[in-house]
Amino acid sequence: MPPTSRNGGGRMPPSEPGATVIPLSAVGALADMSVVEFCLGMALSRRAPQSAGELAAELSAWFDRQVRSRAIKAPLEAMLGRGWVAHGCGTYTLSETGTAALTPFTHALVRMLDGGRRLLDLAVFMSLIKEFERSGS
Repeated sequence: MPPTSRNGGGRMPPSEPGATVIPLSAVGALADMSVVEFCLGMALSRRAPQSAGELAAELSAWFDRQVRSRAIKAPLEAMLGRGWVAHGCGTYTLSETGTAALTPFTHALVRMLDGGRRLLDLAVFMSLIKEFERSGS
């Protein structure tokens, strides 16, 4: 997995000399969350607790390509550090702080899929997803 700003591999974007770059999370606008962290949080919000292996298998199914447990180690550690997940007995669970961090992104995803028309209801959308999963579609 390529490095990100969360695991020390990224660099701050270029800016004008003397300018200060402030992440949105610093002012409470949005959590600084990667797509992988979002997917891990979504997986845990749907079924918890899960081991790293179970999470990797779920992400593998979603992305239709193999995701190894070691590839999600850094994002899980970052989420632990932020208090978004809890770890115990080899499994992970989503915390209330994690749920709060995920919520705006979940709403944004539904609005993106809806095309901004606000015709999709989040609760209905999530129940449809769960029904598709149960039916194996």
